[in-house]
Amino acid sequence: MSHFGLEKAMLLPFRLFPNQSSYQLPLALYSCGLHDQNYQYRPMGYPTLQCFINFGGYGTFHFQNNKELVLAPYHALLLPAKVGHEYFSSSDQPWLLGFIGIHGTTAEDIIKGCNIPLMRSIPLDHSSVTKLENKLTTIWQASALDSANIEGQLSVQLYEFLILFSEQIVRNKNPLLPNQSNISQDALQLAIQYMKQHYDENLLIANIAHAVGYSVQHFQRIFREAYGINPHAYLQRIRLQQAATWLENNPDDSIQEISNRLGMETSYFIRIFKKQFGLTPGKFRATYIHNIPDPISFT
Repeated sequence: MSHFGLEKAMLLPFRLFPNQSSYQLPLALYSCGLHDQNYQYRPMGYPTLQCFINFGGYGTFHFQNNKELVLAPYHALLLPAKVGHEYFSSSDQPWLLGFIGIHGTTAEDIIKGCNIPLMRSIPLDHSSVTKLENKLTTIWQASALDSANIEGQLSVQLYEFLILFSEQIVRNKNPLLPNQSNISQDALQLAIQYMKQHYDENLLIANIAHAVGYSVQHFQRIFREAYGINPHAYLQRIRLQQAATWLENNPDDSIQEISNRLGMETSYFIRIFKKQFGLTPGKFRATYIHNIPDPISFT
């Protein structure tokens, strides 16, 4: 697979497994696949519990209670059966999504016992993604076999699949539960780095939120809680700080040239620059050309 350092993945078309066993199993396969995902609308939910693994691109899940979840690359999501939802790609690149539908007499009890959270984005490391992809491929291939005990063999494979999730969460010391703030802080630092690298582009807050794996609403909320201002205001500060540096180091550049570099209309740039620094760009340059103090410090 080329998306995130994995080898090229085998695409697995959707397969529905007809369980013909005469006895009930604790875990049973209902469906599986791995392919570029299209829009799905399921107001009544899915018949079984679903496990999704994102191998590339970004996807957005909407639920009936207006909750939104963005599934970033190297993340997984488990949805209980019959929970109304819809999901779709939320970026320009293809969304490569693996999935397994699981039912059985004790499916959700086993998942609970493995400490795997439901309806939460689960971060995965490279090793876990590779192992889960291999196990998903094994299950998909086995589901096409015509053997007497295929249901029992698949039940064992599904249990091993869930154990891989459990090992991942234990290895990361349950980052989803007591340590959620650490994940948020890492995402916010990544967002700020993204802003600093792309400040001179037509950068939307939605692009930044999706890049770090959050919905726009959740990203804006945790950003304001952490920094006291919204992401747009923070991005604007970065742009104005860069403009101040250009004014100091490039005395021959016109105000219009500098505003154009930032993708701003000149009169708007002058207005917000004066609001931030108390001086127009021209007067700022004239006053501080030889010794400009750092007008903004970021935490």
